[in-house]
Amino acid sequence: MFKKMASASLVDRIYRPSPDDFYRNYVRRNTPVVITGVANEWPAVARWSPEYFRTAFADARVMFTAWESNNPRNDPEDYYQKRRRLCSRLGPFIDYLHSSDNTSRDYITQFPIFKEIPQLKDDIRPLEPYMNIPPYLPAGVREKLQKMPTMWLGPAQTVTPIHFDSADNFLVQIYGRKKLTLVNPAQSDSLYYPCLRLGHVIYSPVDVEEPDYDRFPRYRQATPFEATLESGEILFIPVRWWHHARSISESISLNFWWFSARSLLRMRHPYFLYKTSRLLNKLKSNSKRSTD
Repeated sequence: MFKKMASASLVDRIYRPSPDDFYRNYVRRNTPVVITGVANEWPAVARWSPEYFRTAFADARVMFTAWESNNPRNDPEDYYQKRRRLCSRLGPFIDYLHSSDNTSRDYITQFPIFKEIPQLKDDIRPLEPYMNIPPYLPAGVREKLQKMPTMWLGPAQTVTPIHFDSADNFLVQIYGRKKLTLVNPAQSDSLYYPCLRLGHVIYSPVDVEEPDYDRFPRYRQATPFEATLESGEILFIPVRWWHHARSISESISLNFWWFSARSLLRMRHPYFLYKTSRLLNKLKSNSKRSTD
């Protein structure tokens, strides 16, 4: 029995908070929030678009996720089993996105765009003041506490199934609009966590937009939150908060992840489950080989 997702509460929105207010009211409380009045001034928001990339950086190499499936539904299990990582040039990839023949769900995901096109880094502004990374730490340590920013670029209606991250995350909407559905980690049981058959502890088998309550009745107890991002807006996604994304239009987004003692502490249970699962699978495999 498939049903549309029940109405969700809206994520709070704040205009240009001070780093101290943001940390005190949202990071320490592990609470998501949409930040406005910060990234809207970035040159990237005024300049970047699929057409700009096609014209200016057509030969840049990118990796994209191809989801080749006959299943018309956005089934997370189908996605995680059938997705593939493929390589293309940026120009031809965007040409194909705009082609009338394109019926794919191909999507540039988690691509380190500043490594491939370093000059684009001039189009963004630092978010480190909001990350509360202690300034007394050595520069090398501060750098390691941040993951390399990554880009997401794809057509309208592209979906990323619900999952959680191992670090705090700023999702910055650069171009287009994107809708996010979030679920508190305290409600992980309603998302059938842990579901290790999907390949990692961070994934859920539930399609939160059209949940199958016959298969996943516990999801009826979830109380999701929702945020629609416009260009120039930032969504703070705290560590371990479940999130699902749908591009409402053609979309370009950037992720900025960072680690802290707080985020590492919150990941101790998923990390233990994942490592234990891998160890048990290895022992089973070794046992099977020894009996063959």
